[in-house]
Amino acid sequence: MSGRHLTPASFEQYLRSGVNIEHPIDGKPWVTLLINPGGPMIGLRAPRGTHEVPPRVRLENVSAAAGHGTEGQYLEIRVTDPQLFSDAYPVLCAIADRIQVQGMGFTSAVSDTLNVLGQLLQPRRALPRERELGLCGELLTFIGLCRHVGAAKALAAWRGPTAAEHDFGIDGFDVEAKTTAAERRTHWVGSLTQLTGTGHRPLFLASHQLTEAGPDDGWRLGELVAVARREVAPTGLRQDLDRRLTSAGWIDPFTDMCRTRWRRRFPSTAYLVDQTFPRLTPNMLTDIGVNSARMTDVRYRIDLTGLPAASPTPILLAQAISAEVTI
Repeated sequence: MSGRHLTPASFEQYLRSGVNIEHPIDGKPWVTLLINPGGPMIGLRAPRGTHEVPPRVRLENVSAAAGHGTEGQYLEIRVTDPQLFSDAYPVLCAIADRIQVQGMGFTSAVSDTLNVLGQLLQPRRALPRERELGLCGELLTFIGLCRHVGAAKALAAWRGPTAAEHDFGIDGFDVEAKTTAAERRTHWVGSLTQLTGTGHRPLFLASHQLTEAGPDDGWRLGELVAVARREVAPTGLRQDLDRRLTSAGWIDPFTDMCRTRWRRRFPSTAYLVDQTFPRLTPNMLTDIGVNSARMTDVRYRIDLTGLPAASPTPILLAQAISAEVTI
């Protein structure tokens, strides 16, 4: 034995013995491991709480039931396919730990364990297209800043993944990066505060308009990630960059899953978010007597097609959003 549970080797030895055993697992409340090689069956038994019903298990070779024995009322889960016993044993141990260590009831422990296992076995989900485009725009801006102010300052400026109000803040102004694959320069705004300035700092919207590219043109999102990592490599800030990428929704398996190649449809453009810019803010709603605190989820789309760029646009921002990316 090792700790509270039988070692996998001891468990296999009991299976080979052919002997029906009920092995108590050390802890409170009592939990019993059931091994019946001739049944064939392995399982787990634990006290039944007041009004507790057996968990609903929709698996072909797993069942749950209630019973009564010398210990009193109990609930039980059973696995009946011998080919699954070795793989099912750690799952039974996890259920026991939830009962004895985390203080869960039997039904909750079984449901929670099987739910987590189901999530682990789900196919990998691709990054949603809208988030893929958004991260492309943030990386284009970040890589451009790296080229003109250096990786360390650019990384400090990239605040969006850290849940700051705006995506970038540098040299006295803020930047919200937006990206679209539409033919018109349309962008989604995800809250009432996203286009609200911070104090007296000017706020600019950097608009990236992309389109799908051919096989020998443009870049994929994973390639932009690789370029960004290459930019920070000499500074030793790779871990800081990776933390921001993770917060932005990126995981490395997306490298193979995000297959679309992108290129700029039109040059990227910066707009000053001032009183004439199309937007919604809490103050605007307050001015017309609307309580914005009761609007808990606001999302709207703006069309910037034909809108003149900021004049003047900060030189650094203009340089950053127009920088070419070489893969």
